[in-house]
Amino acid sequence: MAVGAKHLTECPNCGSTIRFRKAPYMEQTVECAHCETELVVVNILPLTLDWAYEYDDDWDDDDWDDDD
Repeated sequence: MAVGAKHLTECPNCGSTIRFRKAPYMEQTVECAHCETELVVVNILPLTLDWAYEYDDDWDDDDWDDDD
């Protein structure tokens, strides 16, 4: 395996290669240079990214009610 190859993974949104200069860590956020999607490290081995979601603390169960 080439040096640094373990710091490569694919963007789950567009499939572009994402390269980390240093060893990634859990919950590290990164932006895909190609599609500008904000991603988060969810697994180190194998290196896996997922979409980063912002928590909305104003959300409540009433937001799901469609029976207005």
